[in-house]
Amino acid sequence: MDIQNVGAIILTHSDIEKTLVCLKAVHEQTEVPYRIVVCDNGSGNEFADELYEKWIKIAKEHCLDEPVEVYANDRSGAKLVFLRLEENKGVGGGFNEALRFLLYDTECQAFWVMHHDTEPKNYALSALLEYVQNENAEKIGLVGTTLIYKESDLQECAGGGVWRKWTGKAKSLDGGYDKFSHSDQKEIMKKLDYVNGASCLITRELINAIGLYDEQLFMFYEDVEYGLRAKKAGFSLTWAPGARVYHHAPHAEQLTPVLNFTEEPELTPDVDYLYMRNRFYLLRKENAFAYFLGILFIPLLLLSRNFKGQKGRLKLIINAVMDGLKKKMNKIHG
Repeated sequence: MDIQNVGAIILTHSDIEKTLVCLKAVHEQTEVPYRIVVCDNGSGNEFADELYEKWIKIAKEHCLDEPVEVYANDRSGAKLVFLRLEENKGVGGGFNEALRFLLYDTECQAFWVMHHDTEPKNYALSALLEYVQNENAEKIGLVGTTLIYKESDLQECAGGGVWRKWTGKAKSLDGGYDKFSHSDQKEIMKKLDYVNGASCLITRELINAIGLYDEQLFMFYEDVEYGLRAKKAGFSLTWAPGARVYHHAPHAEQLTPVLNFTEEPELTPDVDYLYMRNRFYLLRKENAFAYFLGILFIPLLLLSRNFKGQKGRLKLIINAVMDGLKKKMNKIHG
């Protein structure tokens, strides 16, 4: 597969400091992206205005043209684009808006999507492209990076992870390993059910075949669903070990090598609801026995919350599981 031009997308929401760190890292890549889109996901005018002004200064420092500010459904051929969304469309919805924007540019053959709280090493894009161009597989859909927790220097994942069809849970591959320790690359690629959407490369060929992210998921499991859909369509999921990206992941400060790679970190009630609802939505979509499994897991989930001192979330967990199983995806709060 020969990919020449890559459009880079940074999805951000109300975090100027981390967004600027990510943006500077993208500008300093040894393989410069063909185009860069910063998509502000409904943060509000005050945040968006400040971020846009600071990006203008960064562009000047790199002797680049000033970024062009556009809104959803606008079109521009500028190399640097600040895309403003009026409302928070979630992770999948935000990425989809930026992808739709770049898809109009037929020169863009692949899309490097990343969350604002990532910090790619300056050779990350080169590693992604070198791997894709050297790979024998003709239908590459997604290429994962090596994600490393910034706070601990431990790996978040090697490319992505596996999805358990009987529990609905996603499990990262090599999660908790030392940042320089990896499993065999070929073995990882055999196991991959999805690539972690915090930083990955998506080919235009895949988007043309299966479309974009499922926006119903809002946040959590949108990358898992996309990976499963890509595999069903006959595309390969791959991993470029040399594409190293640091991640200021939410709740990472709670993670330790001993305990928390087997136990999920504490989540706020609204986030907990989305996480559980989406898990069981995907289970319902992929497993004919989802209803039976969901009912079976409810007591175990309630026991877990009780053990964590979260008795007040019993109703929330039941609602999340049942909403997911019934595909009631209109709520984003528990």
